[in-house]
Amino acid sequence: MVTYVVDLKKLMKISLKFLRKSGVKEHFSKTRNEQYSLHQMLVLFILYCLVDVGIDRFGELVKIMDLSVIGLRKVPHYSTMWRAWRRFSPRFLRKLVRLSGKGGRDKCVAIDPTHFEITRPSIAYCKRTKRNPLQEPNRKTTIATGTRSLRIVDAIIHKDCHRHGLDDIPELMGEWVKGKTVAADKEFDAEVRFHQAVIKAGGKGVVPLRKKCKEIWRTKGSRRKQLRRKWPGRSYHRRPMAETLNSMLKRGMSARLRGRTVWQQARHFYAKCLTHNLLMRCQQ
Repeated sequence: MVTYVVDLKKLMKISLKFLRKSGVKEHFSKTRNEQYSLHQMLVLFILYCLVDVGIDRFGELVKIMDLSVIGLRKVPHYSTMWRAWRRFSPRFLRKLVRLSGKGGRDKCVAIDPTHFEITRPSIAYCKRTKRNPLQEPNRKTTIATGTRSLRIVDAIIHKDCHRHGLDDIPELMGEWVKGKTVAADKEFDAEVRFHQAVIKAGGKGVVPLRKKCKEIWRTKGSRRKQLRRKWPGRSYHRRPMAETLNSMLKRGMSARLRGRTVWQQARHFYAKCLTHNLLMRCQQ
């Protein structure tokens, strides 16, 4: 099933335009004497995440692409691209994800945790070695999705795959929460750790209560009592759009994060989120 259908030339043009408007520096060094600029390497990194093949195979695919849109006359070697991409930190890419997620006019934002694979053994190998594919190591991520534009407003990834989704709420609460409704599933049903954090950031949380038949006077928390008195079903019905976006990411750019260390896997994850946002901008 095809998830992303977009003109690559249009994607490269919009990516360059976004990087220039966002104030990203164009060169790696102060002397500006490098052969390939930072913007060109970032666009190639976006194409690499979209194609989702090995770096050596991507180096062969780039040779038949028309890269004149980004000002490249000579195609860089795949080892050159790999060394340049290693200079992009996860913090820098996450900042670009936040900037690319703005402007979607989303009144409701959905939060949903999802897991990404870091290994992908074959089924035959798992049967032969008596390994359970469902118990393979992974990374748990939390993604905030704009339910109207389907852009990723913010995302977070950590090493611990068994942590609770509420542990990511303090890091996710940013400027995007102000004036918006934040919808989530029952995992985030907590008055202090979720609702009060969202209200403090300037928004309102919508989370279904775990016990539906409980009396109002026995319900703890002012916001949870409001949800029990009057349930905002119209806002909560937008929450499944977060699962739609998670499916788009995994079907369109695979569910595997490339890299041996957590730092490399986080870099690939944020690059995928940035690629998705730029693809959504291309379809406007």
